[in-house]
Amino acid sequence: MVVRVESVSTIVPAVPTPQPCTLWLCNFQIQVLGDNYIKQVYYYPAALDHVSSFDSLVASLKDSLSRILVPYYPLAGRPRIAGLDRPILECNDRGIEFVVAFADASFGDWGNSMKQCSIEQELNPAQTAITDPENFPQLKVQVTKFRCGGIALGLVTSHTLLDGSSFFPFLKAWSELHRGFPPPNPPPSFDSSLLKARDPPCVTVPVRDFVAVTPAIAEEMDKAAQDFKPSYHVRAFHMNEQQLAELKHEIASGPFAYGSSPTSFEAVSGLVWKCITEARDFDDSVTNTYIYAVSTKVGRNRWQPPMPSEYCGTSSFTLCLPCAVGDLKTKHVSHAARLFHEDVRNVGQERIQSTIDWMEETLRKGHDIGLNVSPPSTGMGIFSISLHSFPVYEFEFGWGRPAHFSMVLESWYGNGVMVLLPTPQGGMRERRIVVMLLEEQMKRLLQSELFARFTTLDC
Repeated sequence: MVVRVESVSTIVPAVPTPQPCTLWLCNFQIQVLGDNYIKQVYYYPAALDHVSSFDSLVASLKDSLSRILVPYYPLAGRPRIAGLDRPILECNDRGIEFVVAFADASFGDWGNSMKQCSIEQELNPAQTAITDPENFPQLKVQVTKFRCGGIALGLVTSHTLLDGSSFFPFLKAWSELHRGFPPPNPPPSFDSSLLKARDPPCVTVPVRDFVAVTPAIAEEMDKAAQDFKPSYHVRAFHMNEQQLAELKHEIASGPFAYGSSPTSFEAVSGLVWKCITEARDFDDSVTNTYIYAVSTKVGRNRWQPPMPSEYCGTSSFTLCLPCAVGDLKTKHVSHAARLFHEDVRNVGQERIQSTIDWMEETLRKGHDIGLNVSPPSTGMGIFSISLHSFPVYEFEFGWGRPAHFSMVLESWYGNGVMVLLPTPQGGMRERRIVVMLLEEQMKRLLQSELFARFTTLDC
């Protein structure tokens, strides 16, 4: 089963962006510039039942994408790094890559749910690494027609402008415009100056989650990542509403309960952290770090003045939560959940602002910024992506809602990756947990009685 690319074109805004036009990037955006992208695929089984032909579907997608790029004009731009004190985004209308492809396969080859689609890597525009950020589009799109008439819509996004809180509003605006609704009002804002460093920078809270990366260290890390290329296994698990309720009860009644009912995030993340750590069988004396993000834009009032809801840009604050492996293995799951509860509660305005100011000082010294976690060759971290609170199954282009959504995992993420998703049936009341591990570690996770108690293998 192969995917054949039919054409590759460039989509630019329907109305040219007045030039010159540049966008200032905050430190959170600079930190992810050049080495972060996300691959997603949306599966629409009956798309061609709603249009006259696949050609007309492609033409209409190109047209609506061109029109939504008028208010979302920075997505058609490119970063500029060379020769500058700090990177900027040039809103120069270089455009978005649009790929049309055909798959010699049918949705039914993997079951109508597409949960185990073996060619999902081919349903996105080809991308292995961002080796040249100045020529990497902020967004790439691929529409693939299957023999059965189903359509896969694949998207590759740079994290500079499109974290979760920005990407899903963009996709909603595009899908609504495609169906004849007006552009978003108010239009998206790309002004990230609310996340500016103070002048002069002032670090009042110690920075735990990031480290300065000198050129020599960066070169060493790149070499370690290149030399370490194991084969990973990806499996998905389902947690229904009852299992989630039972897990919350287990934590609320456990020896490390913290006086309030755990949130779904605390409960699921605590379970995953404990069980994956056990499966990876690290020495009890080492530290395992759980990498996750909270938003300065949604949720608690972490940032004042508040980020406007129409802000489009990376506003996520990444956290690197450490814990001794021995504690994660031997202590009740409520211990891991409590660590998340306390860590999230400690994320306030001054902690975030101090991190921004520390980043400013680090960048002025000519250093890069890295996460405070072991390099890929040691695999001591767990990298999590939480999309469970986003409406990933609600994007309607006029072909019905997607039957399935997948976050495409690649080896550069490293060992120990967890993606937390809603389900098409249960929505945000249920969870789909996608895990990537080395083969032997995955076998041990599948044998975990604790994990099997609260999840079911999603075949």
